[in-house]
Amino acid sequence: MPILVSWMIVLSGFTLLNLLFTLGVIRRLREHTKLLSRSSGAGEAGVMTAAGERVSDFSAATADGTAVSRASFATPTLVGFISPQCPACVDRLPRFVALAGRMPARKAQVMAVVVGGDEADIARLRGELDPVATVLTDVDRGDLVQAFGVTGFPAFAVVDADGLVLSSGYDLDQIAVPVPS
Repeated sequence: MPILVSWMIVLSGFTLLNLLFTLGVIRRLREHTKLLSRSSGAGEAGVMTAAGERVSDFSAATADGTAVSRASFATPTLVGFISPQCPACVDRLPRFVALAGRMPARKAQVMAVVVGGDEADIARLRGELDPVATVLTDVDRGDLVQAFGVTGFPAFAVVDADGLVLSSGYDLDQIAVPVPS
């Protein structure tokens, strides 16, 4: 009988320990769900400046020295922030290039920002993007990333001539891009 009581106490202890671990896992899953909803744009914050807000002033130059600023925007301008180290960016790049190629004024209406990466990665992305977009680089996540409030990659937006964000998100399906069919 004392052995049976001992085993019941041990099993009860393991059951309580298992319950504590399970509650800890549930709590962590709730935290992760909140973080994921924020990063997808579904929660309080998206991956960049939200629709209805203005992009901050900025000035940058393309590889050939062409100056670009907030005043350079045509209406509407498709903007994409892509990092070569981001697998989701690589996955979405072909669709971004195809969509940019359908914009009526192409380079005047499309701005692509390559963020981070080494020289070879930047050159590869510039080669893919240059035919359809004004390509800028922001290797150290500086002025351009800050001006657009980018917090995750990829980040896409449609911006009007005054720098007002019309729509933004991490997926091209989340933004309304007015292109001819």
